[in-house]
Amino acid sequence: MSNKLSRRLLPFYMKMPIFWAFIVLSVLGQLLWVVALSHDVRIDLRWSSFGFGLGIGLGFMHGKWTARLWQQSYLRVLKREIIFWEARGAKLLTLYTCVVLGLPIFCPFLVRSLDVLAGIQSYVFGFIGAMNVALMLWVRRIPK
Repeated sequence: MSNKLSRRLLPFYMKMPIFWAFIVLSVLGQLLWVVALSHDVRIDLRWSSFGFGLGIGLGFMHGKWTARLWQQSYLRVLKREIIFWEARGAKLLTLYTCVVLGLPIFCPFLVRSLDVLAGIQSYVFGFIGAMNVALMLWVRRIPK
């Protein structure tokens, strides 16, 4: 095995068509979500916009961090020199992921506002889409 990372070494979920599918589905999901919310006059769509924007910011950060981790450690994992959990930054990335995706899971128990709940779903769509964009940009720089 060579010491250079190439696209063919990446797993199935890191292939370009998969990234495009996740990005398109998250944007389509957000659009359908906003259309469904717009039928209820009680819901303020600004929360949905705020959640989507926050999700984009945090998701892109997560994608860049994941890409950096994979760039540094993926070949070592494939060669069985380390397990991913031992890679530098893996534990902190896992903690970050649990917080930024786990918090929206507990919000419905803590918040009783329909507006905020609408924003939480938009946050998840934004997070997933932006994370996949950041990872896709990294994969495009890797030689085939």
